[in-house]
Amino acid sequence: MTKIKFIHASDLHIESPYQGISGMNRELGDALIRLGHKSYKNLIDLCIDEQADFLIISGDSFDSASGSLGAMFSFFNGLRRLEKNSIKVYIICGNHDPFTAWSETFTLPENVTLFSPDKVNYELFTKEGKPQASVYGISYREREEWRPLAREFNREDSAPFSIAVLHGTLTGRDAHIPYSPFDLSTIRKKDFDYWALGHVHQHEVISESDPLAVYPGNLQGRHFNETGEKGCCMVEVTGGKVSDLQFIPLSEVVFLYHSADITGVEGVTGLFSRLNDIKNEIAERERGSVMLRIELKGRTGLFSILGDHDEMEKLTAEINRENDYSGRFIYTDRIINNTKPHIDLEERKRSSDLVADLLNRFDSYRNDSSRLEELREKILSEIKSSRAGKYLDKEGESCDLQEVLDNAKWKCIGGLIPDKDKGV
Repeated sequence: MTKIKFIHASDLHIESPYQGISGMNRELGDALIRLGHKSYKNLIDLCIDEQADFLIISGDSFDSASGSLGAMFSFFNGLRRLEKNSIKVYIICGNHDPFTAWSETFTLPENVTLFSPDKVNYELFTKEGKPQASVYGISYREREEWRPLAREFNREDSAPFSIAVLHGTLTGRDAHIPYSPFDLSTIRKKDFDYWALGHVHQHEVISESDPLAVYPGNLQGRHFNETGEKGCCMVEVTGGKVSDLQFIPLSEVVFLYHSADITGVEGVTGLFSRLNDIKNEIAERERGSVMLRIELKGRTGLFSILGDHDEMEKLTAEINRENDYSGRFIYTDRIINNTKPHIDLEERKRSSDLVADLLNRFDSYRNDSSRLEELREKILSEIKSSRAGKYLDKEGESCDLQEVLDNAKWKCIGGLIPDKDKGV
């Protein structure tokens, strides 16, 4: 019984510029770009080491158009290595690298099929002299592709296994701009065994059978909305059926949040020790470099100093000073202060000063959702002409008003109550 093995990757975004980071730390930005190239090399190495029959790339190979000369050089060399190892490659274009933007002077190796944007086409993959799989695909012509391309897929062959390659958005998902939307009922009506999806940067199996439909996620996280391991999927097919599906981590740097309760940590030296412990724990656990954001919580006498923005910026700068970006590193992007001071709020509310009045006012809003909503609307109306006001007006429906109120309460306490009354 003939077996085939293929690798499904998407959203490589080779040479993503990391603009926000590069503007503040050029050395770090350059390192992230270099590690992005290394993640792509890891993909090529995996195909060769696993003796894959073919590689599928479901769109957005480059971060913009056909990429810089450096990005094209890296991409081309990887494809040539696969050609030397007799590994086929099937590629579609997505919104970041639409078909019309690919350089006319960039000639792909003979082992590569780049699908046209005109209509859904297919190629048969043969092994041992017989068709073993059919691969169907269609590219984006321009950056904005609103056509429901999934509807245009219709199987026309009799190979034992069929694959549809699509860059698009499952309806109901709002993580990305919903280019080329589709729903599960549409792809289930089509006679395909596997949908090789792209565009969504989180790995997810959206349909486990009839058909199997998979987002591998992007190859390399690029910011703190893309946390955790990134990579590709390796699929084995036996007798026309998927016999194994694995997610394979390939990213050379991961973005991570780490939450730490520092209740009981004594003094700033205790804080320094805890931060070093966090860094050491992550260094032991993660195989590559890390972009780290730390949240501190719990009740602590360090509440006031942790709330000093300038002091925390100086601390994170010092933590990062020892990083050597030529090798493996852990970069602390930010320390988020969600701690609370040592204070008996119930006792303070029974006093007759300004702080007691303020605390009781916060309670009145917490216990009355209509008043809290009125407060939100009042604040928005006062700042509606500002950029922040427009953002809040747009996103306010998903905002946790109780959480915002609680954070505001502790900020006020931090500014009004002397350190000696907070247990500092």
